[in-house]
Amino acid sequence: MIFIRYFATLILGCLLCAQAYAQHTTEFLFSETAPDNIRKKMQTNAEAVFAEINRACEQNTALSLLLANVTDFAISRITNQWAVSHFYCTKTNIKELVLKSSNGYQVRNIPVCIERGNKQEDKYQDMVIEFDENGKISDLTIALSHHQYANVITTSVTDLLRQRQIILDFVENFRTAYNRKELPYIEKVFSDEALIITGKELERDGRIITTLTTEDKGGYIKKLRRIFDGNSYINIKFDEIKVKQDEGKPDFYYVYLTQDWNSSTYSDKGWLLLTIQFRGEDHPLIWVRAWQPLDSANPGRRRTTYKRRRYSYRRLIQHSNRRLKT
Repeated sequence: MIFIRYFATLILGCLLCAQAYAQHTTEFLFSETAPDNIRKKMQTNAEAVFAEINRACEQNTALSLLLANVTDFAISRITNQWAVSHFYCTKTNIKELVLKSSNGYQVRNIPVCIERGNKQEDKYQDMVIEFDENGKISDLTIALSHHQYANVITTSVTDLLRQRQIILDFVENFRTAYNRKELPYIEKVFSDEALIITGKELERDGRIITTLTTEDKGGYIKKLRRIFDGNSYINIKFDEIKVKQDEGKPDFYYVYLTQDWNSSTYSDKGWLLLTIQFRGEDHPLIWVRAWQPLDSANPGRRRTTYKRRRYSYRRLIQHSNRRLKT
């Protein structure tokens, strides 16, 4: 019976995907926040852009986006995503609320199928459409899950709702930059003095060998360039996100999350700590990016080695406080 239900679900998913391809268009209906004339422009631009995305995905061609609908920056960002993996919207009718953002407006919960990925669940994700004040699309980013976004918005240890939105918007952009292999963006958001700890897991003789390496910004960017060049796709997911504001420096925030890294050559899952300074809404700066493995269900199977210095999260925070001088 379970197999029959699974098979029926799989067939239904295929039919829905086929319908999305055959339709080629997605109709949008936005409500609230933006003025009526701006909302209508937003709907028109979203429909035009996703009609082109759906068409190009089915025909396996390059995108042809028009400046009448999207900004130069958005064309660059969407093209970067397209170069890594084609995608298309899986629904033909979308009704969503318009949210105010720092540079205009945004609409969340846009379901898409991203074609490249080594897990079926990686293919089906949500996107966020960013609009400028005039209703033109200014970016498309891969969204956090609806549950994660709502959870941080309602429970984060940060008093201001707008600040929570800014933090989450940055986390989404940060994640999307890896998936799009946008090295210039990643390099820009790291401090030149950033502390970066990376990890790698290998299974050997029935044991998981974890290697943690402390790196400076220059070394990390060089490593990322090799990783981006050596993988046909990269798909990162963030989950279990918690945000804490620094008690002594209110413009610094600690973001704790789990990172699920999947690429064409390597996969792992671990805890990630980001220490971020927000120098205004549009100028975040990462001072600490530290990865460590998840707690193993069988600690006897795990052995961890360290290159250079070992840090606990408490020591990382203390280290950050010493180095983060404004």
